[in-house]
Amino acid sequence: MSLPAIVSLFVIKEGYFWLFTGFVFFFMSLRCSGIAAIEFGGVHPLVFYVLYTLFVVFLSLYQFYAPFKLWERFFRRHEWSLPLLYVFFEVLRSYFPFGGFPWLIIGSLSVYVPIIRDSLLYLNVYFQSLLILLSALFIAKRSLKPLFFLWVFFLSFGILAIYKKEESMQKAHRTKVALVQTAVPQQDKLSREAFAKYGDRILDLIEEAVDKGADIVVLPESALHFFYSEEDNDQNMRLRSLSFKTPILVGLIDLRDGLRPYNSIYLLANGTAVGHYDKIRLFPIGEYMPWPFGFLKEFFPAIAGIDYVPGNKKEPLEYGNMKIATPICFEVAYYDLVRDISKGANIIAVLTNDGWFKDSDCTHQHYLWARVRALENGKYLLWVNNTGDTGVVDHRGRVISKMPYMKRGVSLHEVWLID
Repeated sequence: MSLPAIVSLFVIKEGYFWLFTGFVFFFMSLRCSGIAAIEFGGVHPLVFYVLYTLFVVFLSLYQFYAPFKLWERFFRRHEWSLPLLYVFFEVLRSYFPFGGFPWLIIGSLSVYVPIIRDSLLYLNVYFQSLLILLSALFIAKRSLKPLFFLWVFFLSFGILAIYKKEESMQKAHRTKVALVQTAVPQQDKLSREAFAKYGDRILDLIEEAVDKGADIVVLPESALHFFYSEEDNDQNMRLRSLSFKTPILVGLIDLRDGLRPYNSIYLLANGTAVGHYDKIRLFPIGEYMPWPFGFLKEFFPAIAGIDYVPGNKKEPLEYGNMKIATPICFEVAYYDLVRDISKGANIIAVLTNDGWFKDSDCTHQHYLWARVRALENGKYLLWVNNTGDTGVVDHRGRVISKMPYMKRGVSLHEVWLID
């Protein structure tokens, strides 16, 4: 959402205008979800757009109309309370219902503003939403004095954060990471037989990374077709043998606890897993069907499988001097989860597969969270994607490198491990 659009909300303070703005914002921003549903999920376009429109209406009522009507009913005399209510509902929808939808948070736009973005270390993305909304209110009211002091406040924290981050760099250690972009088309990942044909090519990339002297090789979410526990699989055995040469961080699906599926990340070294992380915040419909919508499995074969099992360990994976926080895919959007996992970590690695959305707005919105989380935690972040944009974001939210979309290959970087 652009700043002029946000300012207009505080110029035209009418419920219908807030609702309409919310509808246009969500409808245009999330329409790329149709790629996953229609092209890969087999949902009829008409059915998708009916359900999608209902979802957008719900989001618009929840995020835009509800805070405005609450303000209009109880707080109309205090204009500054309207931005507060909007941000309160941003936090609320990030966790409720069904695990929340912490997406399209206005504060994420602060990554484009120098110095202000550094203040994320102390003032998280929801405080940044408040900054943008209060700024829009003061611009609409032409109140320059409070606008000036508001920005001085955030700029002060940004300068303090820059000093703090540079100080932490004095104690940091360098390491060489190899990021593998597997570039498997999503339609092939959905077929185990088709997916298996890419296995040797991906393992060859790991060997290439090892030959280049990488201290660790990192692959994306569900990078290979086999389950971790399929120990007799030839490609699995080759993967484990490669871990004798250098540690490998890889996303794999596994079956445990009576053949129940987990979306996991394994840190392999010396032929075995020295640690693993199971995805905690599962994505509704894609990874589990929330109550009371289980009946939908009967109508849509693409979601008819067994629900994934959520993990519960919020700990980094450790090997040598590396302590790696490993949120998986959509988990990067959860402020508290990434913060908790990253507490004992010195680097963050987000393993994901955005092949579901091709090279669309959804993929780029997802990558934006890499910059937000790197800034909030003051650590380097590795973004390792099946399709792109695999690369590195530094501790100040700057994009150090980015591989082209659907280019299969290895990207080698020196990064800093920041405690």
